[in-house]
Amino acid sequence: MNMRIASLCIRALTLAVRFSLIFVLALYFEPSQVGLYGLVVATVGYSLYFVGFDFYVFSTRDLLGRSREQWPRLLTSQGALFLGLYCLILPWSFFLFYSNLLPWWMMAWVIGLIIFEHLGQEIMRLAIAMGRPVLGTFLLFVRQGIWALAFMFAIWLEPGFRTLQDLLLFWIIGSACSVLLGSTILLQFRWRGLVKGVDWHWIRVGLRVAFPMLVATLALRAIFTLDRYWFGFVNSSELLGVYTLFIGIAGAVLAFMDAGVFAFLYPKMIECFKKGDSAGFKALKASLARQTLGWLAVLMVAGGVMGPAVFSLMPNPLYFEHWPLFWGCLLAMGVFVASMVPHYSLYSMSLDKPIILSNMLGLLVFVAGGALCSVFTTYWAVPVAMCAAALAMGISKQLVLVFRGSEYFSQSV
Repeated sequence: MNMRIASLCIRALTLAVRFSLIFVLALYFEPSQVGLYGLVVATVGYSLYFVGFDFYVFSTRDLLGRSREQWPRLLTSQGALFLGLYCLILPWSFFLFYSNLLPWWMMAWVIGLIIFEHLGQEIMRLAIAMGRPVLGTFLLFVRQGIWALAFMFAIWLEPGFRTLQDLLLFWIIGSACSVLLGSTILLQFRWRGLVKGVDWHWIRVGLRVAFPMLVATLALRAIFTLDRYWFGFVNSSELLGVYTLFIGIAGAVLAFMDAGVFAFLYPKMIECFKKGDSAGFKALKASLARQTLGWLAVLMVAGGVMGPAVFSLMPNPLYFEHWPLFWGCLLAMGVFVASMVPHYSLYSMSLDKPIILSNMLGLLVFVAGGALCSVFTTYWAVPVAMCAAALAMGISKQLVLVFRGSEYFSQSV
């Protein structure tokens, strides 16, 4: 229990720091710079799925089913896969800069961040798989929290640090430190004599398992990556900075729900489903719905009231001038959070195919809705398209749950 509390406290601190950083950037940076930072965050975050291929979905479960003596050989094979993916995927990032979506001076920074962020993420997952969740959460704090705290302190003390170059420098140092610190857990394995080449068969099996969920993840995360590029393309760079702040604040609602509600309930739902405990599963599903909608209402009202009040106090009046856009971002995120109720029910029942198809439907609705709305208003096109996409995913998953849920549960028992 103490380990769980410690892990939750560190994760909450990490979320608080990330939330504070976007506010501090809005105070000290020009809106166009905030918008450019938002593009980098979205690009790096989305690229992690390509270079990692969601292989952990297979590898973590497989490693946990084997003796620790077998781990070095399989981890070496996983490392070979990642190296190959780096060589295959990273050169494609050239087109982001060639097409002027990102400035050329950022190219080395972005590639370096993708590599270090991915390695840090995989080492964190390995630490958790090894039964060291507090270490894993601390590595996350090093990778996402400590450097941000240091940067906020630096720009408060010294105005010379108030540049995107310095921000990216702090970020990459934080990611690199997380990788170096986390790599110490690899010393616990006996590598000599146990690594006998790459297990290509294991890799092929893992890729076949991971690929369907990768498709679902890419479709879902594409919405939260394209939104920034799309908004910046149809609006000014200054407005992109406003949108980046607003969607960053709205995203804290999802982060809170994920850490405070979803992470506690869906593992229990999986356990009940595997045991065939229909009554327990239904009770947990109802609790998930109640807690999600209850907390969502509180957070939406609090954010909707406090947001404009805070924006009115910011030195740049541009944020307060566009506070209705914040309500649009908050509504879009609220609909998406609500859609996670049927999502986790399907996930707990291992109904992966409907999740994949639903996420792909959401992406199609986002693109089509955004294109249609852009004809009438470029300002509201992205938030409206995000609302429509989240609504489409939520309704489609709920329909599957209603018409197939009971049948699938009875068949699995």
